[in-house]
Amino acid sequence: MTRCSHDVPLEQPCDACPAEGLAKVTRAHTEKETLSVSVNIPEHAERKTTALFERTRKELIEREGGRCFICNATAAESGHPLEAHHHPIERSLAELIDWDRFKVDAQSCYWGERIKAFDWGNFTDWTQFVDDMTVNGMLLCKAHHIGKDEGIHAMPFPLYIAQKYAKEGYQFSDIEVIHHAI
Repeated sequence: MTRCSHDVPLEQPCDACPAEGLAKVTRAHTEKETLSVSVNIPEHAERKTTALFERTRKELIEREGGRCFICNATAAESGHPLEAHHHPIERSLAELIDWDRFKVDAQSCYWGERIKAFDWGNFTDWTQFVDDMTVNGMLLCKAHHIGKDEGIHAMPFPLYIAQKYAKEGYQFSDIEVIHHAI
């Protein structure tokens, strides 16, 4: 049982806490998100796997030690091949991006060293960046890529990233208990 700083169980009111300006603790609870987003995705060619994507996907797996960014699981531990998520620029959104604006942020290190180090001097086509998983890739297990109530494509980013840093064993949702593979 957890107690306040006055050694009173959190389940009971403490007269000293409000006097010290301490707020009451909100108990753990389920938060149901109903997220409805309506955006105009630009017209784009049917997705295809490019040679650049395939080559750099393998490099991403090697660089990340073959482990999911969120739970650190390997393909064997997760039960599925690991997946390369386009991040920060989703492939289906690439044609709406103002690449000159993005390049300014990229070269200022806003998106990190790897994206800053990309060969922006020879950048002529968005596929050069978007399909290069060494700069625009996040390695994920299937659950943390497209899984309901746990995947990056299915939940708000603040909740998504909390999974990476949540305490071991925490019951995150009805379907997920936090487990960080070693």
